[in-house]
Amino acid sequence: MKAPEEKDDRTELEEMLLRLAQREYRKCCEIEDLTRQMAEALDHDDQVSFGMLLKMRGETMAEVEKARRDRNTLLKACGNLRGRFEELNKGQEVPGMSGIENRILALSLSRREALGRAKESDKRVSRRLAGDKSYYSS
Repeated sequence: MKAPEEKDDRTELEEMLLRLAQREYRKCCEIEDLTRQMAEALDHDDQVSFGMLLKMRGETMAEVEKARRDRNTLLKACGNLRGRFEELNKGQEVPGMSGIENRILALSLSRREALGRAKESDKRVSRRLAGDKSYYSS
């Protein structure tokens, strides 16, 4: 049985990771939405809106990167729980998951799905703009 302060530390780490996962997920959803809006602006030949949305998406991507750095910093401080929390953040289940860990896992999976949808939208935008010179052309 764990000492009460150990359990409190674990719960606090779980809650901190949950908050970071929530922040990263929200920002990934923003990237998805901004990419969709960019495609719509391109459909309407609205270059001004497209440029503004592209800038906003870049800023949001920087915020996602900051959330990832913050998460990695926290993971390094997790001691013997580090491997467990890293698996959750990769979208993999771990034995005996707590309620908070289930939420972290769900957010990790949802984040991955949102980024996948954003990538597909980005491919369409890139191919439409650059054709054969698109980053996604191979």
